[in-house]
Amino acid sequence: MLPNRIKLSKKATDKFRYLKTQTGLTPNILARIAIMLAIKEGGDLSNAGVGDMEGGQELNDSTLFGEYIAVYDILINQYIYDKKLSLSVSETIVAMVEIGAHKMGHIRQLEQLCDL
Repeated sequence: MLPNRIKLSKKATDKFRYLKTQTGLTPNILARIAIMLAIKEGGDLSNAGVGDMEGGQELNDSTLFGEYIAVYDILINQYIYDKKLSLSVSETIVAMVEIGAHKMGHIRQLEQLCDL
């Protein structure tokens, strides 16, 4: 089951604020994309490099996942199971967002985000 609230790192929060100015997409939508990029990559989350949480944005589950909360619940828990992760669901989500945000580092316009 997904946690009610997720606190993103300051690094991811800052990245999403910048990307919002470039793409017009809100941080919650960017976080959803980041999670899907992490799932698509399928790599180990130990290299996520989750940064300082102080000053990071906190999102509730309905804002972060929207109407697709049940789909994200299944995908994230399946990822945890498949990868045999010892991280909590909350820690997994934060790590996925961190990895996905890193993958979006080169984005300067909405069209580039669509290419991911």
